[in-house]
Amino acid sequence: MKQFLWFNAIAFVMVFVSRLIIVPFDHTNISIANYIWLPMGAAILAPLLFGFKSFPGVVSGYFLATFITKGFVWESVHIYSYMGKFIDSLAPIVSILMMRVFHLSDFFDSGKANYAHIMFLVILASLIATFAKVFVYPMQGKLIPDPVLFIQSYAASDIFGGIVFIYIALKIFEPILIKEKLI
Repeated sequence: MKQFLWFNAIAFVMVFVSRLIIVPFDHTNISIANYIWLPMGAAILAPLLFGFKSFPGVVSGYFLATFITKGFVWESVHIYSYMGKFIDSLAPIVSILMMRVFHLSDFFDSGKANYAHIMFLVILASLIATFAKVFVYPMQGKLIPDPVLFIQSYAASDIFGGIVFIYIALKIFEPILIKEKLI
């Protein structure tokens, strides 16, 4: 139980802080993503390091950051933000499971990150999250007027943010992760 709480606390902090760092890049138009969505990297790294039991920490980090960044006013557009963050939390887990089915999930070899597999995971999770949002967010309406721009923007932002976050986090914390036998 202690390990579960500890892992979820770390996952929460990773997602929450990475989301607050990129607030200056937010758009008022929900159909255009941030330039670099760092929380996708945090949402992917948490289950890679701590397993799927880190999901509550990831989703609660997303939800609290969304609550803070969107303000305390509840409007209908906020429902889509929360649904999108739930999708962003779940997409890495779905992607890891898909990669395990095809035996592509060897993300760490003897304390070394297998960046080719991690990069594929980032791309897969980003595409799953983006296309899932296409079915959740209203399209061809006033919320998302241009679905093609939406898909391009969100996929690129998730991929770039995921790669940047994971690479930097693994380089900085590699000695600790090896010592704790997390990689």
